[in-house]
Amino acid sequence: MGLTFTVDAQSSCSSKSKEVASCSKKTATTENVATTDEGVAVLVSNLQTETDSTEKFTVYGNCGMCERTIEGSLKDVDGVTLADWDKETDQMTVSFNPKVITLDAIKQKIADVGYDSETHRAKDEIYNSLSGCCQYERFKN
Repeated sequence: MGLTFTVDAQSSCSSKSKEVASCSKKTATTENVATTDEGVAVLVSNLQTETDSTEKFTVYGNCGMCERTIEGSLKDVDGVTLADWDKETDQMTVSFNPKVITLDAIKQKIADVGYDSETHRAKDEIYNSLSGCCQYERFKN
């Protein structure tokens, strides 16, 4: 599993005289990438907390490009800390803070980029704009 995260450190201040002080905020980025045959999970925002929920659900797709798009749809979403879609099983695993975002809103973000789940259907025009290899068999709702 590959993980990338950014941590904001405390401010660092120094004073050369009583009149002049300079402060700077330090940001450290840590990247830990380990690839497996199952793919790479995407840590999409801040570190998980004890209040985060983890849910699994089905998202229909076909290939690695689908995986990048599905996981990428949650990359900058506040409250989402992990997004991992398994193309072999169509299973999506997300960790999120339910005080910030709902599971329903997460499923809608995925549908907004063209991918259906059991409860949310992508708009036809968005689905039809997917690459041919990404156009999975759709079920009638």
